[in-house]
Amino acid sequence: MKTKLHLSTDKKTAKEGEFIDIRWDCQACPDSLILTFDSGHKTDKIAVSDRGFTRIAVPNCKGKFRIRLIAGISGRKVTEEVAVRVLNVRTKKQNARSKTGRFRLWGEKLYADWCVFRAQCKYWWISQKKWQKILWIALLILWLGLLVFSFVKTPVSAGSDIQTAYLMNHI
Repeated sequence: MKTKLHLSTDKKTAKEGEFIDIRWDCQACPDSLILTFDSGHKTDKIAVSDRGFTRIAVPNCKGKFRIRLIAGISGRKVTEEVAVRVLNVRTKKQNARSKTGRFRLWGEKLYADWCVFRAQCKYWWISQKKWQKILWIALLILWLGLLVFSFVKTPVSAGSDIQTAYLMNHI
């Protein structure tokens, strides 16, 4: 005798967030009967009775929302599946909001990383001995001085640049 499972939905195509009705029936007495919902992002499973009806909202899916009825009958696994094609109804405004949200999350992560870096620097500075702090300050002043002098031309080098340009033009 062939085991008969029946699974059906009222719609073959639905919009995201729209409700669909699901009906199932198992003529044999199953050991277990499980209804699964697969959206492509996650799968949900619920144990159900031999016959039933439920109404669910269609989630955000990757193309198709798959509904399976899995029965365990005398040690055999019997499966029936129905797929509902999902139409995404996101507008341009919603897509722009989601991009803004991603940018905002990125900014919050960057700010959190900056706060951690700053706290680590404060801890490092506190852990230094007095002579080490003086040495670090002297090195910082020396580095800043060299940086400033690399951008500012001294009168001697400016004069030699003018002489070089004059000689290059007249040769």
